[in-house]
Amino acid sequence: MAVINANKVRWIGAVLGAFVLISILLNSNLLGVWAGPVMSMGVSESGRYVVSAHTDNKLILWDLQEKQWNTLSGKANLYSAYFVPGQNAFLWQDTDNTVTAQTVDGKVLKRFQHFPSYGHVISADLETYLSADEHWNVFSGYGDTKRTVLSDGISPSFLGSGKLFNLAIDRNNTFFVTAGVDSDRSAIADHSPLNSSQRFSKYGGVTLWNAVTKQPVAKLRGNSSKTHATISPDGQWVVSADEAGIGLFWNTDKPEVRHRLARYHSGIYLDDRPFEVGDPRNRDKSGLIDTPAGLNDFTIAVAFIHNSKYYLRFGNNSHVAALFKTGSPWPVKYFDLGKSPKLVTYGSQYDRNTAIATSPESGTLVMGHQSTGGISVYQFDPEELTLERVWVVE
Repeated sequence: MAVINANKVRWIGAVLGAFVLISILLNSNLLGVWAGPVMSMGVSESGRYVVSAHTDNKLILWDLQEKQWNTLSGKANLYSAYFVPGQNAFLWQDTDNTVTAQTVDGKVLKRFQHFPSYGHVISADLETYLSADEHWNVFSGYGDTKRTVLSDGISPSFLGSGKLFNLAIDRNNTFFVTAGVDSDRSAIADHSPLNSSQRFSKYGGVTLWNAVTKQPVAKLRGNSSKTHATISPDGQWVVSADEAGIGLFWNTDKPEVRHRLARYHSGIYLDDRPFEVGDPRNRDKSGLIDTPAGLNDFTIAVAFIHNSKYYLRFGNNSHVAALFKTGSPWPVKYFDLGKSPKLVTYGSQYDRNTAIATSPESGTLVMGHQSTGGISVYQFDPEELTLERVWVVE
């Protein structure tokens, strides 16, 4: 009979004990999240749940109330994490191109095959599905119902611009908005959104679309370079900002009327320019507030934070966000989001502006980090106008 060395027994016991301890720590979420940086995510209207897709293809469901998370898949499309409006359900796509809408409890509400999505949105009733491909073409529906909404050139594109063609839809399924890189100044009547014969798209900038007919309503021009835009939950306001520092807003009842957002230090550039070029009196500074260190109006994303009344503007390479009230050009307040851990706003990562998500209904903001798979969670108080960081996962 073989004799088992006592030291070997103790060594085996120690190894097994270490494995058990690591398993306990992982299951209790005490070691931090084991995933690549967040590429896209969505927040439930209740503010309790977050779904995120990461650079290593992990799909993670976060419970902000219990401060726990669960890895649901290791095969998620990087740009597919999105919460369904009005439901405790989220949308995602796997690397086999299967799109799934499922509840936080795992019940599948809808599932279908699709092309590899570079961003998608869906309405609360799951009937309106919009998606974009890497060439900034936009499609409505899937399978036999899929039809092309926008396809008028091969440039700009995801690879050419270094950013997604952002999609946003209002809660009433009245309008949706697209935004990429603004360069064209032509009117809708001059160009069809379906024109495969031309090289350069005429709809690369901010465009307002009818969510029912899928036809363009207005080209909302004035931004420059990489642009992010969104629409208020009630469908009344479109706001945009870009990497050149230009911020704009429109009321969807009068989309032909463009309004400028104030630059944080120099105010609003007057369209009528009553004085000579270069004269500082061509700018209105009457509504400016004191600016903190680290503020940057070169913008990576905008997002509504309190219903359709307040929204946030996130500066590139900045840990400061600006709060605006719809209908007003002036910043209301500046929020320090924290220098550590570094947020996704650092590093000019315009292809990751979908790693910033809010629930305007609950006032919840969630942001991915620059180089790790964790998240930072913030809570907005509309009465006190505060934004408090309430949870950080490294």
